[in-house]
Amino acid sequence: MIDDADEVTRPLPVATATPIRVRFAASDRLYTIILMQDLFEQWMIMQSWGGKQDQSGGGKTRPFDSLDAGLAALAAIVRQHQKRGHVQLD
Repeated sequence: MIDDADEVTRPLPVATATPIRVRFAASDRLYTIILMQDLFEQWMIMQSWGGKQDQSGGGKTRPFDSLDAGLAALAAIVRQHQKRGHVQLD
């Protein structure tokens, strides 16, 4: 949308309608992986994990140069969770 006041405001150029999210569960932990673009059009994977019974958990974010690179990394992460026997929730 263009702002009538200054004719400068532009829409955010997001390539996907929604982020791609995959969730896994182990016996005592939950894992979430999200592939998305940030406000600067940088592709990133955000990973988070936490305990089901306690407050332990963490996360990390990794940038990627393209959607294809992010999708390849997401597929590799999904394969790792599947090899460990984690159950996919989504």
